[in-house]
Amino acid sequence: MLRQFIDQVAVVLKDESGLTSTEYSTMGGAMAGGVFTMADALTQASGTAFDNVINAVAGDSETPAA
Repeated sequence: MLRQFIDQVAVVLKDESGLTSTEYSTMGGAMAGGVFTMADALTQASGTAFDNVINAVAGDSETPAA
């Protein structure tokens, strides 16, 4: 019985299929972080652009030329 347990543990340790799922989940997490970072940067940039347009339409003389 102990020998069967040791053999099963050896099979599990030699199995590399779990390694690919770990790699995929790590890559997915990195991609999600990148998407959230880019979304935040895009939100800030578009907000600044809209503020500049609104100030230009309103005739604000301090609007930076972009």
